[in-house]
Amino acid sequence: MKMKLYLDTSIPSAYFDYSKPVRQLITQKWFENDASLYELYISVITIEEIELLKNINKKNKIKDLILNYNVKVLKISSEAIELANKYINAGAVPKSEPEDAYHIAIATVNNIETLASWNFKHIVSINPIRKIHEVNRKFNYPLIEIGSLELFGGSRYGNL
Repeated sequence: MKMKLYLDTSIPSAYFDYSKPVRQLITQKWFENDASLYELYISVITIEEIELLKNINKKNKIKDLILNYNVKVLKISSEAIELANKYINAGAVPKSEPEDAYHIAIATVNNIETLASWNFKHIVSINPIRKIHEVNRKFNYPLIEIGSLELFGGSRYGNL
């Protein structure tokens, strides 16, 4: 059985982000070589964030990427909203970034074991991860492994 991996919006977006070439290369190579090792998920939050992109070409390419890799789309539930608010109240995610909390909460309540993100400020950072784990333990949710694509096999592509 494949490991479940939730991708926040930064992952499919990085595939087409020419401003960060190393991150883009890692993301492209990861999709080409490693994505099939996982059962991939995003959420309606990801779709909403993609819809906000002004670059229509990039928006359509990201949507095609999601479809081509059979990424499953999860809905947001009242339970996920409640958990996201707990993350925010605990200081795991800033109040100004509720979408980041929603990504983590949606993955958690859907029993997704892992979450990949390129957001090193609010998600892939030791203090937010510790606080997320504290909240999950306190409210009897499973711990979620959080990291960049490098953690999920992409590290071998950064030096090509």
